[in-house]
Amino acid sequence: MTMRFGHHVLLAAAMLVLLGCAGPQLHHGQLSALDKGISSTDAIARLKLTPLSIHSASAAGRAFEFHHYRLNNGLHSDTYLLAYERSQLVYWGYLSEFRRHTDRDLNAALDLALREMNRKP
Repeated sequence: MTMRFGHHVLLAAAMLVLLGCAGPQLHHGQLSALDKGISSTDAIARLKLTPLSIHSASAAGRAFEFHHYRLNNGLHSDTYLLAYERSQLVYWGYLSEFRRHTDRDLNAALDLALREMNRKP
């Protein structure tokens, strides 16, 4: 009887952890609604989800705005960003995808935005 009770407690704790990680997340199917050049208002409407946070950063005289989401990949969720310049969507993806992008200014601004993002609770 004790073993069964312990199993139920462990199962309940695992479910609470999973639910705590769930939160509002994007799913891959939603990404097909995005198009380069759309406004942040249009992107939010198309995704049907507001970003977890928004961070502004500039590099080489160019101003960017980064919208932070979590994208559920089936096993867990990862940071996913939408980048806007002059109020238009210019790039979106995982951090690793941003790092492969050839736009140095975008990546420099992303570094600044990530520092800000990591400071916030």
